[in-house]
Amino acid sequence: MKYIFHTVKPFERWDNIAYQYYGNQYKIQPLIESNPHVSISGILKEGTEIKVPIEDEVKIDNSMLPVWRQQ
Repeated sequence: MKYIFHTVKPFERWDNIAYQYYGNQYKIQPLIESNPHVSISGILKEGTEIKVPIEDEVKIDNSMLPVWRQQ
């Protein structure tokens, strides 16, 4: 799995970071699982470096779609 590193800014929470990287504030589980050394508390400690797992890009085979729906 690929990761990028994020340094926690003042008043950041897991959901803020999930929204920033995944566009979904409820997708905190991959972040928490990748950072067992970080507390699951509300506001994260400023300056903490966390690993953000990067999802592989999903390739969609759209050859079965009508021509007008293919991109």
